Amino acid sequence: MYLLNLEISGLKLLRDFRLSPRDEQGRPRMWTVLIGENGLCKTSILQAIAMAASGYVRANQLADVPSLPDRRRTDAELSIRADFTFSEALHGIREYPGLGTRPPSPPIITSSLTVAPGHNILKGYSRYVPSGVQEGSDPIEDVRSLNLPLWFVAGYGTSRLLPRPLSSDKAEDPILSRLNPLFDRGRLIGTGFADLLEDPREFARTLRAALIESQLLPRATDVELRGRGGVKSASDLVEKHRFELKIGAESLKLPATWLSQGYQSTIAWIADIIGQVFSEAGGPVALAEMEGLVLIDEIDLHLHPKWQLGLIPTLKRVFPKLQFIVTTHSPMVLPGLSREEVVILRPDDEGNVVAQESPETPALLTGSEIYRLFFGIDRLHPANLGADLQRYSFLIADPLRSDSEDAEMYRLQERLAKAGVDPGWEPVQRVRELSEQTDGSEEPS
Repeated sequence: MYLLNLEISGLKLLRDFRLSPRDEQGRPRMWTVLIGENGLCKTSILQAIAMAASGYVRANQLADVPSLPDRRRTDAELSIRADFTFSEALHGIREYPGLGTRPPSPPIITSSLTVAPGHNILKGYSRYVPSGVQEGSDPIEDVRSLNLPLWFVAGYGTSRLLPRPLSSDKAEDPILSRLNPLFDRGRLIGTGFADLLEDPREFARTLRAALIESQLLPRATDVELRGRGGVKSASDLVEKHRFELKIGAESLKLPATWLSQGYQSTIAWIADIIGQVFSEAGGPVALAEMEGLVLIDEIDLHLHPKWQLGLIPTLKRVFPKLQFIVTTHSPMVLPGLSREEVVILRPDDEGNVVAQESPETPALLTGSEIYRLFFGIDRLHPANLGADLQRYSFLIADPLRSDSEDAEMYRLQERLAKAGVDPGWEPVQRVRELSEQTDGSEEPS
């Protein structure tokens, strides 16, 4: 399941918001990264996509509906409209409820959700387009009710820690299991799929390929996941899911839940995607063949800047057929993206959030240019000390500085000294001071 178009109206600060993650040929674009300041509805956009993809029944179970409407316009209707489509590769085996005959190419599904003014429930429907295609009652609701495969969507919020072994239960409703984390409901299964799948060995091998062989996890050299057998003590339980890390000249096998949050947050959602795809398919699926829509809030969460730089290029190689729509606050993520893959969220003159195209391709820019163009930061001097030092260095070297500039120089010197900064340079004398010294030393004729 891939997103083609999104239109949102009356949801928080989204009054007339549009997003079209498509390439020049109109096909689904595999990567879209949303950036913008806090409070500009990045998470709400991901959640709106998730609601539209899950159908109105499950959307009401996922969302806190009373919190969604634009409080500035109590008489306005909230509406979410999304168009989805599918891959050609699996078209021949995918079920399309409500269609009498299989169309020659994957159809487009339009999903619509609304909340009437003063109401606290989402109503909606989905249908195939164009209208000439034979229509069923509500294909998305039918698919979610029947748990049909190959309509995959998953979402992950900012709480992405690994569960303890044997603490995961297979969800009765897979679509809620895959999207609850994006709404801060429930928890990821992650590596817990090793306890739920019939044979955890193929799951472990695929996870090793995604995380270790791709070098997505620095210093990680192996993964060891054991199923439900062989637990005799509490220590055995903790040791069931382990990762081997290179520490100096040694290699240590550590329980997954002992790893740092940076490791855990990455392992958790990637393991969850692999496990969810395996569970849906009823068996192993190669990484390069996994398809569907993945929504991630703050994809850079807990990651060191060096990890962030390689994150998206690696994910593009590992999951070439998954469509990712993610948010970030990090400039270090952007160099792995082309111009059209970056969407900048900004408020218009009335405070409504709008989407703007990226002005440049981040991969071709310096770090300073990325900060300036995408984050509105013209200089990176912490607490302005760098700017003060730069200005002080200019003034002390200028013999023609004026009285006001001289006074500014001494104020800067005092500020730097209070901050514990010693420039190590003495001011050159001004021309005026040198002239006064020369005049005073001359003998009268």
